Amino acid sequence: VYRPGDAKETVAAMFSSVTRQEGPTALIFSRQNLDQNNDVDFMARREGALKGGYVAKKETADLDLIILATGSEVQHALKAAADMPGARVVSMPCMEAFERQSDEYKEEVLPSSVTKRVAMEAGVTGLWYKYASKVIGVDEFGFSAPGDIVMKEKGMTPENLKAEIESM
Repeated sequence: VYRPGDAKETVAAMFSSVTRQEGPTALIFSRQNLDQNNDVDFMARREGALKGGYVAKKETADLDLIILATGSEVQHALKAAADMPGARVVSMPCMEAFERQSDEYKEEVLPSSVTKRVAMEAGVTGLWYKYASKVIGVDEFGFSAPGDIVMKEKGMTPENLKAEIESM
């Protein structure tokens, strides 16, 4: 399952879906307009997305927090972390592909020494507890409204993410 967070991740997801021969690939796209993470080189985004997860924003001070996100929530994670020098944002468009990477790569992206971790996904939250101690997500369906209203009502905003991090 791929939930790309921008156009370059979408290219990687499409490539993976047509080249992977070990089983099916589901591509889950957002209906909302997404910010493009142009702060990371486009090839690094493609290659990182093919690996299932990568550092979308590197910390500029001692690493003390990892924010994981997928799909449209990556843009919220990047905004929330913008003024947090010790925060790293990891975009994880495909957990299954990330799990197939070497232990060294996984440790490089998600150092085990950093235990303060939060994940954000507007979808099923249960899988994220493998990587994070706190998960912000939506485990219900049925609220019908324009996307930005639904996201705000369900707490899928940079402001709510920051508030949840501050409460940790």
